[in-house]
Amino acid sequence: MAKTVDYALGEHVYPRGWFMVADAEQINTAPLSVRFFGQDLVIYRGESGKAYMVSAYCPHMRTHIGKNTTSFIVRQGRQIEGESIRCPYHAWRFGPDGQCDHIPYSNIIPQQARLAAYEVVERYNAIFYWHDPEGGPPDYELPEISEWEDPMWVRWRFDILGEMDLHPVEVVDNICDLQHLLPIHATHVSSFETELRGHMAWQSLAAYMKS
Repeated sequence: MAKTVDYALGEHVYPRGWFMVADAEQINTAPLSVRFFGQDLVIYRGESGKAYMVSAYCPHMRTHIGKNTTSFIVRQGRQIEGESIRCPYHAWRFGPDGQCDHIPYSNIIPQQARLAAYEVVERYNAIFYWHDPEGGPPDYELPEISEWEDPMWVRWRFDILGEMDLHPVEVVDNICDLQHLLPIHATHVSSFETELRGHMAWQSLAAYMKS
């Protein structure tokens, strides 16, 4: 399986755009550890119910703040305080902006004691993050799904089927790859057209399947 470096995409190896980073139902009283864009991240809910995403490793001693299950503060349900999250090792606490806001045994908080913080949006029963390797604001809003508020439609729930070891560029390539349809999907194509409209791709396909 190709690795990120093998794609030779240049300095910015992950595309700019909105990415779903979690099923919203996965974010409850315990932090969720995820990995996106070559980084380990942690998603958690503050006591207000709002979701936040921060980098995973405490700047103090590089402890992963989302994977511990045996720490006293984790077992006692004290890792989340207000909108902040504590490291399970020495209990340094970090706000949703990533800045350390409390050290139990010190009144001095180093300015460098901070996690990277990433703004996320909760919508359509999912957690979305705008990724821009250059740190810019979103180029476009999340696509509108008007049916989500329509009682005539059933709202989806996600089945977690595992992870695929591939780069997002492969998904984009697949949109335009006519020649894989027959050998992979046994699909005989009579017409095929792909139109790119800004950040959206529209595909028209007429075909039949034959084993």
